[in-house]
Amino acid sequence: MIFMRRKDFKRVAGILSMLLFVCALQAQYTVTGGTGTPLLALDDTPNRLQVYLVCDIENVEIQYTSASPSHQWRRYETKALEAETVDAVQTGTTSTLRDIKDGYGYFVEEPGALPRYIWIIDYAKHAFSVQDLKITNNDNPCDELWLESTTTLSPLTYHTPNGLLKELPRSFEVTYNTLEYEEDNKSFLPKIVTQTLTGNPFNIPLSPPLCDTEITLKGDRFAQHFNMEKTISTDTYQAVAVEAHLDTTSLSFDGLNMYTSGSGVSAPIEVHFEAITNEPVAAFYKWTIVHNRDGKSETILSFTGRSMAYTFRDEGVFIATLDVGDRTGKCNLTDSMSIEIGEPYLSAPNVFSPGTSPGVNDEFRVTYKSLVGFKGWIFNRWGAEIFYWTDPAKGWDGKKGGKYVPPGVYFYVIEAKGSNGKNYLKKGHINIIRPENVQDKSIE
Repeated sequence: MIFMRRKDFKRVAGILSMLLFVCALQAQYTVTGGTGTPLLALDDTPNRLQVYLVCDIENVEIQYTSASPSHQWRRYETKALEAETVDAVQTGTTSTLRDIKDGYGYFVEEPGALPRYIWIIDYAKHAFSVQDLKITNNDNPCDELWLESTTTLSPLTYHTPNGLLKELPRSFEVTYNTLEYEEDNKSFLPKIVTQTLTGNPFNIPLSPPLCDTEITLKGDRFAQHFNMEKTISTDTYQAVAVEAHLDTTSLSFDGLNMYTSGSGVSAPIEVHFEAITNEPVAAFYKWTIVHNRDGKSETILSFTGRSMAYTFRDEGVFIATLDVGDRTGKCNLTDSMSIEIGEPYLSAPNVFSPGTSPGVNDEFRVTYKSLVGFKGWIFNRWGAEIFYWTDPAKGWDGKKGGKYVPPGVYFYVIEAKGSNGKNYLKKGHINIIRPENVQDKSIE
């Protein structure tokens, strides 16, 4: 005879009880019958609840195998505490429950085990069956789109064991055509949108398409499992949402001697504006350019058309605004950009060395910014004109008649007009420096 100490006996008994408890927890329900294969739609582990969908409940059965032959089936409608006893056919530790009803929870009570629950929904009674589909007339078609149908979608509901009412979410697939802007190509390209809608598809907004299209609804995911999936499309929807991208190309009259400090770009500068939109939905364009300076705003241009060009010559901040409207007049989009023309600047050097080191201080060039008018003269010490130019980006190479002038002092006079409307007069002297050997060779 084997004797066991009391504390060892308690430990073994505890282990056996735990094993029985785990076995009971791991016991599973098996659902069979109906049209097609029953679907485990939800496994609610915290509530020890599984939700099954069946199609045509008439011959559905639930089978359960327990760790003990002593167990009892029960059924609840709202709470497990209010469950009623139901009869099952039992063979050994396995029992089979028939006469299953839609919209009820079932569980087995057995000694030493927490019950696990199973909820049955007859999908055939709640199937998605839509007869018509259209776009609803909403107040904001420019930003969102809603589907509409006369069909009522029956919710798939269940109760947790403690009586909490929940809904099993359906999911649908919606497909339609749209356009998508490609930054690299600066154009709109066709795109097919496929979106999954979880829940009631008639309560979920869609992004509005940018082109005319049909919208197709397919579902739901449970119907697909039972080979009952429905597909329906709207009539061709006339798109009204617009999208615009403002693209600019600048033609600047800059030179290498442009003054780059300070804010803004240098005038004059010609800017080509283009609206890249989802035509033909986008059909109306209006450009406006407003000049802001000294606390005042002035509209200097209003133009209708998809593209335009404008030469900015005045100092200040310019706001170019584009308004785009769709062909029906329902939707409008506004985009804008700012262009700042910096204040004028003019500076001239007083020494250079032509013909000595090509590319390094070998031309007399002013440093400038935002000059919209320019005239310059170079004189020798006796007042004779040596050089005349009208482009501040260019300069004097130190030659007269194709030959370098002798080193020494020369004089310049510059008249300029700035983007601020002011006239500038600048005078000064220039020192030409050149070694003797270069000088003799250049003036032969």
